[in-house]
Amino acid sequence: MDKSKLEAEIEKTVDLSGFELVDVKLASHNGKPLIQIFVDREKGGVLLDDCAVLSEKVGECLDTNNFYENGYFLEVSSPGIDRVLKKEKDFKRFIGKQAKVRLKRPVNSSRVYYGDIAGFENGQVLLSGDLKFSLEDIEEARLHPADDEILKGK
Repeated sequence: MDKSKLEAEIEKTVDLSGFELVDVKLASHNGKPLIQIFVDREKGGVLLDDCAVLSEKVGECLDTNNFYENGYFLEVSSPGIDRVLKKEKDFKRFIGKQAKVRLKRPVNSSRVYYGDIAGFENGQVLLSGDLKFSLEDIEEARLHPADDEILKGK
């Protein structure tokens, strides 16, 4: 299975539906492939009905392109309040928000850093406290909402 080709086809389908593909995770469930798709929309968020519609459209895409001949499980959901940040546009969209960044290798004897997103320049994520990390050095970055944001549902 060529994951990059799979992601590209899913992204086309999601984009045409007015959503953004945030992440795709592949796993196995009861011996069949499990495809988990996380989508977002800048304005209005993602509703349960949106997930149902996208599930239908992505399922058609997977079937049309014969990605899985012997069946699969498909889950479509919002990325949640601690959504993953993978692309330049993610970091630019969430400037001023708190993030948790886990690095592939330690820097100054730590792999995990927290800070407000200050921007993205020259291939580097900028966090408060003059922290800079290249996308290639980041294992995973996620929004890290404060407790009051969680309680308010922001």
